[in-house]
Amino acid sequence: MRRRSCPSGCGHGQGPPRTVRLVSDEQPRRPDPTRVGDQPALRTASGSNWLLWGAVTAVIVAAVMVLMAIRAPAIGWPALVLVALLFVTMVVVRAAVRPKRARLVTLAVLDLGIVVVGLVATLAVLYWSPVG
Repeated sequence: MRRRSCPSGCGHGQGPPRTVRLVSDEQPRRPDPTRVGDQPALRTASGSNWLLWGAVTAVIVAAVMVLMAIRAPAIGWPALVLVALLFVTMVVVRAAVRPKRARLVTLAVLDLGIVVVGLVATLAVLYWSPVG
């Protein structure tokens, strides 16, 4: 007659011994492409794609800032300088930062920063400029 194991399945001496899986025994986690942090642009890219889109973004935002500087030079020119500095920082990060994931996330944040500067400057001009 065979003994029954514990209902909780712990196998504390009443049934066959359980195998305990150690963390080191598990397979490495495969990236889930549906998660934002697991996108190939943030994991495996070289960073050139971020520089390309950063340049496109910077040119578009810079063109808007130059046109905006005609109406509100106190906002347009400093925003233009900040956009240029953010893009130069992207180039420096691409060349200087070695860990791939840190480099790619930093480039993504800097590219987002260019867009945010343009948006904030545009909203500031729209809010503070006289109507008429």
